[in-house]
Amino acid sequence: ADKIEKMVMTFMKDKRNVMLCVEQAGDAATMSTLAKCRNLDPEFKRTILIRNKLDKYYNDLTPDNVSKWVDGFGDLPDSLVRFALTLPWWHDGSPMPKPFNQIKDEMDANDKNQMASKGLSD
Repeated sequence: ADKIEKMVMTFMKDKRNVMLCVEQAGDAATMSTLAKCRNLDPEFKRTILIRNKLDKYYNDLTPDNVSKWVDGFGDLPDSLVRFALTLPWWHDGSPMPKPFNQIKDEMDANDKNQMASKGLSD
């Protein structure tokens, strides 16, 4: 684990690299990987935040809070490029139910529909 951490930090410290920060789509204030990126890239000039598992939070989102959620409830700086998505998944031990691209497209459409139903526009 230490070797992996060292390798990752070597990559992250290189200012020529873009950091793709993948975090679960929960509370922006508790994003540990984003905190590491912030230490090395305080202005987020080379950091992109990818908020995964959006589908786990559909029921928490309402027309009153969806825009605030997208903005991280004030915990994400305006300069940070970010997006949220649900990646294709299936149960462990089960075969992939459909081709990956088809599942990905279906989940993307569902994310867009869910967010639009909460009042978020493109």
